[in-house]
Amino acid sequence: MSPETRTQKVSTRLPFSNITSQSQTVRPRIAAFWSPPGSVGRTTTALNVAACAATSVRVLLVDLDFVSPSVALLAANQDLPSLSTVLHHHQITQKIDEAFLQEFAPHFSGSRKDFRVVAGLSRQERWPEIKAQLLQSLFHELSPFIDLILCDLQASSHRSLGVNAVARGILAEADSVVALANANPLGLARLLREIHDLRELRQSAESINVVFNRMSTKAPEPPEAAAFVELTKMPQPLTIRDDYDAFELLVASASTKATLRKRSAYKTDIQALTDKVLGL
Repeated sequence: MSPETRTQKVSTRLPFSNITSQSQTVRPRIAAFWSPPGSVGRTTTALNVAACAATSVRVLLVDLDFVSPSVALLAANQDLPSLSTVLHHHQITQKIDEAFLQEFAPHFSGSRKDFRVVAGLSRQERWPEIKAQLLQSLFHELSPFIDLILCDLQASSHRSLGVNAVARGILAEADSVVALANANPLGLARLLREIHDLRELRQSAESINVVFNRMSTKAPEPPEAAAFVELTKMPQPLTIRDDYDAFELLVASASTKATLRKRSAYKTDIQALTDKVLGL
């Protein structure tokens, strides 16, 4: 599918259900990256989906991981304003323009062709500062500049009282949710234990893209995928084959697997997931 077609598709956006506007302004498309507890590579996957999507649409990645925010650590410019600072400034000025984006949502690698990022908060106790209404207002007014917003959510953030409204609102209102788990028995058990909470927030299971991550490139379809479908009656999960060498390059150069490995299985799998996120 051509970049022009991708842009047309992703620009068909819906307003937040709890925000009204006389001008009927629409918000960007939103995808939430969610996972059960455990290290599943959620942030790395979100970064690489952002890189793939940025070749055809304007992308913003927001770090909403209240336990271990790491997007800023991987960005070329690690001295990024926090989400709290961004929301505070927007509340005061009530204005978003190119200067605002350059200061508060810079490009991940420094290149203007790359996706933009908003860093998370460094201390857990500060997360109650993030109000759902302010975040929704910011997303709503980014529409002229951003086509796709990716939210990297901490595994169990929707159970924390301090950020409950924010996380639950995003998980409920996002156009799609990417639910990641490791492709092993423990990963499946953790996913099954948590997925029902996510399904209660979503109108349709079709909008939840379950992904089994870190699958061996030499292995067949993981048995966990078939077991998941049998036990939940949800759509067939996607899989992402691992590429450790590319991950090392990611950490070393503030770049992404998707752009560094032109013919890797990982790139193919990330592109398939990106198309799902874009609604293609």
